[in-house]
Amino acid sequence: MPSEIKSILREKQILILGFGKEGQSTYRHLRKWFPEMHLYISDRNHKINLEVADDSVTFYTGETYLDSCMDFDLIIKSPGIPYEMLEGKCNTSSISSQTDLFLRAYAKQVIGVTGTKGKSTTTSLIHHILNAAGHKALLAGNIGVPPLDLVGQIDENTEVVFEMSSHQLEQISLAPQIAVILNVFPEHLDHYKDFTAYKMAKFNISRNQPDGGVLVYNQDDKIIGELLNKPHTEKKLLPYSLQNREASAYFDGNDILCRDGLGNIFSFSLSEVNDLPGTHNMMNTMAAILVCLEKGILKDDIVAGLGTYKRLEHRLEYAGKFGGVHFYDDSIATIPEACIEALKTLDKVDLLILGGYDRHLDYSSLYNRLQEFPLPFVVFMGDAGQRMYKECQDYDIGSGNAFLVEDMERAFSIIKDQLDEGDVCLLSPAAASYGMFRNFEERGELFKKMAADQ
Repeated sequence: MPSEIKSILREKQILILGFGKEGQSTYRHLRKWFPEMHLYISDRNHKINLEVADDSVTFYTGETYLDSCMDFDLIIKSPGIPYEMLEGKCNTSSISSQTDLFLRAYAKQVIGVTGTKGKSTTTSLIHHILNAAGHKALLAGNIGVPPLDLVGQIDENTEVVFEMSSHQLEQISLAPQIAVILNVFPEHLDHYKDFTAYKMAKFNISRNQPDGGVLVYNQDDKIIGELLNKPHTEKKLLPYSLQNREASAYFDGNDILCRDGLGNIFSFSLSEVNDLPGTHNMMNTMAAILVCLEKGILKDDIVAGLGTYKRLEHRLEYAGKFGGVHFYDDSIATIPEACIEALKTLDKVDLLILGGYDRHLDYSSLYNRLQEFPLPFVVFMGDAGQRMYKECQDYDIGSGNAFLVEDMERAFSIIKDQLDEGDVCLLSPAAASYGMFRNFEERGELFKKMAADQ
């Protein structure tokens, strides 16, 4: 165990708040590092005490699971528990997280990637290029790996590529040496009191960088520009842009051009980029290239990595042609901006599936897109779908070809009835999956299974 983490944890009365994947990881490591320490675990799920056979653990469960938070020196909070829920129930200065503990020990070796959309793609692309170039790189964070699970694999030459959600960034006291901000759109507004709180959480990845840190950022994103106008520590800024040819990386209409720290300009042809369609992925690629150049990766090695990368599932993934219809799974699209990018990327869409959990997002930009570029059919489902279906009537969208359905099964009935040979069906919901599915992965898997069964 790193001495930095040990000094924080030693002789503390510690509460593990939240016992999902990350909370269970925290428990395993604390028990391994401090076999004699009495631990406390708090979670709404009253069955968690059945999952841990440990006499040196006290559980707080059920509806009152937060009532004892005031009693602890250190609270290691899981990302899914809103910070606001703890106000007035504990000393907020006692709140930490796995991400915070990990960064206190390894910030100088971490490449942190955040943004409303594109995090997983950019994180996995950087990781792929680094490893293809012979570096020792590990994946961590929101992409599915609790950071403390990597501690035993890290040496002084290891680079950790860390996908960082706003929830993970809330409690950090030190940010990664290299930070990437891809974009900021309204999302997770059910978790935060307002959009400003969400933006501030995201920007901790820059605000808490040490002097000498490196910030790679989307210069075309107005919200990021506003946040950068606020005071911040001295750092190296590496902007990328589709519009500004003075940026560290930009698109000249044909190729991606990037400048290294010495002022050398490298050209990357889009034909060298494999399996990353769309303007949004061009932006993700620019961010990844800048990070890899900063890490000293040679151009030829970057090109080799770009050419062998395979995109992640549920990200405008071509599911196949079944029953004569082409199916695309973009279940990751949980905001309207992501759906719009999917529509721009595909040359042809005949039926779009929208909807899911309603987080009260503003869908006017999506309605404007559908109004300007009408689709033959639009299918709506879930609470968000019900609202979109009603609001679309004000935009005269659908004209009799809009359908409100209860579930995915009914959506496929419409697909079977309405689509012909060569037509394209796109699942790009512009809404979260909760309420109908456990997560966007389950939603995408069901879509692909039902498509294959056509």
